[in-house]
Amino acid sequence: MIAEEQARALSAGLSFCAKWRQSLDPVAFAVEALSIIPEPWQAEVLRSREKRFLLNCTRQGGKSTVAAILALHIALFRPDSLVLIISPSGRQSAELFDKIYKLFCRIPDRPRLVTDNVLSMELPNRSRIIALPDSEDKIRGYSDADLIVEDESARVPDETHDAVQPMLIVSDGRYLELSTPKGKKGHFYRHWADEHSGYRKIKVTIDETPHISEAKRADMLRELGTRMYQQECMCEFLDVAGAGIFRREWFEIVDSCPAEARQVRRWDLAATAGGGDATAGVRLAEHKGIFYIVDVRHLRGTPGQVEALVGQTAQLDGAHVRVRMEQEPGSAGLNTIDHYRRNILKGYDFKGVPSTGDKTMRAGPVSAAAEAGNVKIVRGTWDISAFLDELVSFPDGDYDDRVDALSGAFGDIRRSAEPRIIGL
Repeated sequence: MIAEEQARALSAGLSFCAKWRQSLDPVAFAVEALSIIPEPWQAEVLRSREKRFLLNCTRQGGKSTVAAILALHIALFRPDSLVLIISPSGRQSAELFDKIYKLFCRIPDRPRLVTDNVLSMELPNRSRIIALPDSEDKIRGYSDADLIVEDESARVPDETHDAVQPMLIVSDGRYLELSTPKGKKGHFYRHWADEHSGYRKIKVTIDETPHISEAKRADMLRELGTRMYQQECMCEFLDVAGAGIFRREWFEIVDSCPAEARQVRRWDLAATAGGGDATAGVRLAEHKGIFYIVDVRHLRGTPGQVEALVGQTAQLDGAHVRVRMEQEPGSAGLNTIDHYRRNILKGYDFKGVPSTGDKTMRAGPVSAAAEAGNVKIVRGTWDISAFLDELVSFPDGDYDDRVDALSGAFGDIRRSAEPRIIGL
């Protein structure tokens, strides 16, 4: 019995020592509590006393992982701390928060959360991690932040970036901007280009990322095309005039597509009447590696008008055309998909598809295919000119609904099952 008590006491002592060591060293926390061995640049970020960091890093390079580790370390070992996440969209903020939560679940003796939902968590020490909405007028009201993580910083509006700066005045907290470039504009580029910006700057290209193999790099180059690869993987700030990822001359106009082509209609919903985002539905066909944009529907209308458009379009397309719809995160997204399945698109091959990552990255594969001459446009009664205008202005134009629907359709048709014989 005495030996057992001594063993328990020794174990408790070792546990205390480990916690103490982890509290002082975020790298030890990553290794011992999360089973993650940081790369040298990640260890620098975690251990640095710098208040402001710019991480210009390749896709899949580990920038969100290091941000998640730092956020957890601050929340766990600094009582009453506040960690905020901002991004270009509420969905992206939720994705980074989800990464933080999954890392938290790795901790063997993690504390029980006081608050636990898809956008925030509160620990017993009263520390909070909160994913903020995407609009400047909705993020005010927080103060004394210990860490603000600005994910996809190059795509966060300057107004949103400026709105959160007062949250650090009293706390003297840390600010972490992580992104790939998006042209020579915006606060992320200005901070990077300014030698006196006060930011510690780290650039990590895909060639400097050991866990991404040469084969994977070749795949990404083929998927993204040369322009997107320069930006997203080599971390280059392209001139704004050359930062667009589509060219009008890439798209040949044809009279029809093969009758045996596989087809999908992808919807990107937005129930905004009178302005702002619009609902877009792109019908895309594929045959022998060539993709055909058959038809594009576009509407700014009420939810009822959008439902009528989706239902009528499905009837005109026919049951042989798969129907896919972007599924927003959380229960609201599930409810929307269930509503359309039961009431609007009953009897059709219909599914909701969650989207991940930012819209520019999602457009990379179809951009690469178009650059190679493998995407054609079928003549029809729809407004081809307006569609091309939106493509060539992306990602800097005012609207991107049709581009996002095209990106989704391209992914849907490539993920689809064995080809079926269908008619146009």
